[in-house]
Amino acid sequence: MELPKDAVLVDTRPRPAYEAGHLPGARHLDLSAPRFRLREESELRALEAGLTELFQTLGLKSPVVLYDEGLTSRLCRTAFFLGLGGLEVRLWTEGWEELATEKETPKPEPSDTLARLQRDWLLTADEAARHPLLLDVRSPEEHKGLVHPPCCPRGGRIPGSRNAPLELFFEPEGLLARLGLEPGQEVGVYCHSGARSAVAFFVLRRLGVRARNYLGSMHEWLQEGLPTEP
Repeated sequence: MELPKDAVLVDTRPRPAYEAGHLPGARHLDLSAPRFRLREESELRALEAGLTELFQTLGLKSPVVLYDEGLTSRLCRTAFFLGLGGLEVRLWTEGWEELATEKETPKPEPSDTLARLQRDWLLTADEAARHPLLLDVRSPEEHKGLVHPPCCPRGGRIPGSRNAPLELFFEPEGLLARLGLEPGQEVGVYCHSGARSAVAFFVLRRLGVRARNYLGSMHEWLQEGLPTEP
């Protein structure tokens, strides 16, 4: 991959892997775990303020190249947060390994970058409830409500959603035809915590589909007591 000029590098792998060797100048950042309630305008503004603080502390500015060991949900959820805040993000999934020899943690200069939420990237719970084309990228068993994580009180799916298991998105050739989608079409995606759906988001965006990620996904949906099927 040819790096853009002045690109900021972000390593999203686990901390021990980063410390064992990373690309020169790369910051370590993993945003796969944080969960936020994002339904009110005040909550969206709070996220924007938090992203501004993160961008400035880590010296982040466009373009940002994030890398990991493949197209992981950890990579994509972290990249989703940065892109949601308005940064230009690119994903580097292979070919960087031999260059990852640096062990010293960089001390980046703070930036003056201001986050500005890209609302066409995001679905809130209320928007997901109204969306005419919502894909659930969890497993068929999760979609049917047969299994669910311990943090959730029950299983189920968002009413009206279609199941499109994540595995489909790792074979992008012919994907749109298999899903019945066309370039330029808008589609919402969700999973349990917005991580697997972030993978689907970036794959669909690369194929020209105007994907939007419901970041809260089923974890938020169930915490809010919203209705489910079946």
